[in-house]
Amino acid sequence: MKKELFYILLLLLFSMTTTAQTTQTDFDYHLDWGGDRIHVTLHYTLPNPGDTILHYGNLDYGGQTDIFGCIKNLRAKGADITADSIHRTVTLHNIQEKEICLTYDIVSRLPNKGLNCPMEMFRPNISENFIYCHGINLFLRLPDNETKSYTQRVSWGKRPAFPVFSLYHAGNSYATVSRMAKDFQNTIIVGDKELFVDTLLIGGIPNYVVTAPRKNIDYNRSAIAEYFKKFYTGIIRFWEEEHPSPYSLIVYPFEKIPFEASGIGLDHGFCARYNPKADTILTDNRIDLFSHEIGHNWISADMDNQWFGEGFNELQTMYMVVATGLKPIDSFVDYLNKSLASLHHSPARNLPNDSIRIRFWELGDYSWIPYWRGAVYAFRLLGQIEHATGNPHSFKALMMALKGQTTSMNREKFLTDTSQFLDRELLEEEFEQYIMRAETIKLDTNRLMSGCALRYKEDGTPYIIITDYTALKKHFVL
Repeated sequence: MKKELFYILLLLLFSMTTTAQTTQTDFDYHLDWGGDRIHVTLHYTLPNPGDTILHYGNLDYGGQTDIFGCIKNLRAKGADITADSIHRTVTLHNIQEKEICLTYDIVSRLPNKGLNCPMEMFRPNISENFIYCHGINLFLRLPDNETKSYTQRVSWGKRPAFPVFSLYHAGNSYATVSRMAKDFQNTIIVGDKELFVDTLLIGGIPNYVVTAPRKNIDYNRSAIAEYFKKFYTGIIRFWEEEHPSPYSLIVYPFEKIPFEASGIGLDHGFCARYNPKADTILTDNRIDLFSHEIGHNWISADMDNQWFGEGFNELQTMYMVVATGLKPIDSFVDYLNKSLASLHHSPARNLPNDSIRIRFWELGDYSWIPYWRGAVYAFRLLGQIEHATGNPHSFKALMMALKGQTTSMNREKFLTDTSQFLDRELLEEEFEQYIMRAETIKLDTNRLMSGCALRYKEDGTPYIIITDYTALKKHFVL
């Protein structure tokens, strides 16, 4: 009996091992610097014979339909290859060998028009003096639902003469790294002849501030590092993170366009791009931008629930810059009033949530409605929670209740978690009314955060005033 059991276990183990081998595809990437491009060599072993479709780019990153033009000199060894620029796919067929070798170059792909558009930050930007390339636009991949099923290895051969920072291995950017393929998607590589990487220990964990300032180099390096340490220490404390992961703040200049600043949240980091004309990188608006994007480390930019990912994160930005002492309390109300006024005057203010989602990359108000609508709705909730519970720390209480789902919002769970403070039936009714159907959000003058009052301008624009600074300050705790 024992002998038979042994053979059964052995067969089960063999079956499990075989299954793992047939479902796992290891991608081995080798990168070489080409002067004005990145040469890419990809070796991978097919798990099964037949056609294999690889994907490139992602419309959720800038909505760019022409991004496939970044790939040049695409070649395959061991199979025939068909490239489809419309669907951004590479199909291998007539496969002759189990191990396939692909080679291609990644080059700059800046638009001919609209150079004042923040979309540049989603495109590879590569010249003889700098590198800027998002992982989603560097590596080919299997379909998104399969990126968790295989590993990826990345190594460097020929390197640029200037410093390079790779977010996927921040401590040693040229090190050979093997991880799950998904870990190489939402990441970035930057390089510049004046790139500086400063290491900051926060809670004993190394974090990185990466800059390439064009003016006042030492001043801007120290100012951004000081800002990051103050803000990041505060937000870690707010979210009660005992063992935070290393985080990188990358502040990198636009090369051609006059757009003041834009940013993109990444896995364990954030990259801001800015117009280098100003002597000071850390302007008032950029503090808000940096803080918003760092906030996405806790409140995800979920494209299906932007009212939360962008809107609640916008309120978090207003809150955190005050709570960490970066700005006076008036800035919270000033920022909130901008959202109220922008939402009130927007022709798209009553466009339903689902319609806004599909038009997000048309920019204009379609990109901003989720920020304004979500922030105003969140502000409304804070007043309701304070009046229902008597707790002036309503933002802290609400965020701690939602902490378990901030990376991927679930409507039902959001209502359930929030109903520990407010009536579930009323919550659901107002959520459908204000978020899903996008009716005009009405603030209740009798249930606002203590220390605030609601007023209206002659044209009907709502705005908040501070009636009691002491009462309002009680809200901002870490």
